[in-house]
Amino acid sequence: MDGQTRVSLRALHNGEEIYFHITWQDPTESLVHLPLKKTASGWQVQQQGFHHFDETRYYEDKFALLLSDSCTFGAAGTAHLGRKPLEGKPANWHGKGYHYSDTGQVHDLWHWKAVRTNDMYLADDNHIGAPYRVRPGSRRYTAGYLQDGKESGSYVMNWHWYKPGAVVPKRIPGSPDMLTPYRNLRSDADWVIPWFDYQPYSVEEDSYPPGTLMPSVIYSSNRFEGDRADVRARAQWQDGYWSMEMVRRLDTGSPLDIAIDSGVCLWVSAFDRAQVAHTRHTRAIRLALETTK
Repeated sequence: MDGQTRVSLRALHNGEEIYFHITWQDPTESLVHLPLKKTASGWQVQQQGFHHFDETRYYEDKFALLLSDSCTFGAAGTAHLGRKPLEGKPANWHGKGYHYSDTGQVHDLWHWKAVRTNDMYLADDNHIGAPYRVRPGSRRYTAGYLQDGKESGSYVMNWHWYKPGAVVPKRIPGSPDMLTPYRNLRSDADWVIPWFDYQPYSVEEDSYPPGTLMPSVIYSSNRFEGDRADVRARAQWQDGYWSMEMVRRLDTGSPLDIAIDSGVCLWVSAFDRAQVAHTRHTRAIRLALETTK
């Protein structure tokens, strides 16, 4: 998208829920998300930036909507640029910066993902708060950007531990025919693995020839339930545009969500097959909710 796109938003509410219809220009539908490819040395994640958390080729399209009681520039003041903007915390791998709140405020972030959440009919309900502590053994530190809690439901990646050279899959198909749709990087294939259609990986069952492609996203159980599932969303791509509907209760009662009322500010970002790189706008959209008598 050359770093920019035109986004159109329409909204309505019924006193209980708010509905958004969002469209944005994107010349291609990107659904190939970090696919696995069999090589002479084993299975390898196809990527050109994922090893430093800045994938821009083998990734799904995404869209984010940020809500805040603050209308400060820089995404309510949560955008802190540079490789190490946070003293005493790890530097980020991609050099773009971190999102976190240094005012004590919590900001609401709805993160729709074309592969991982679209078929759940959800957007990932996340938030931006104070920088959290560093977790031992974790490769990636995301400062104040965190997912809301959930009671169940999940997607996971189909490898045990990421290494650029080769990975060991968690599961492989029960039948080679199941990989027929993935003979090339077609965008219209279903790039999600149903958990029960695949079986635990073993070297003995891995007779796939070099060049074989396999999806990397596994639905390990049902859709999210709990706080992380507060935002319902579904989108479809056609003729160079994504069209998406999002809906959430005006007030979920969660301390990690922003209660939506007049004066709340909103920002949107489109991701074109990118992990972290996205469009942005400086001045917030301030909501004004009409009330009915």
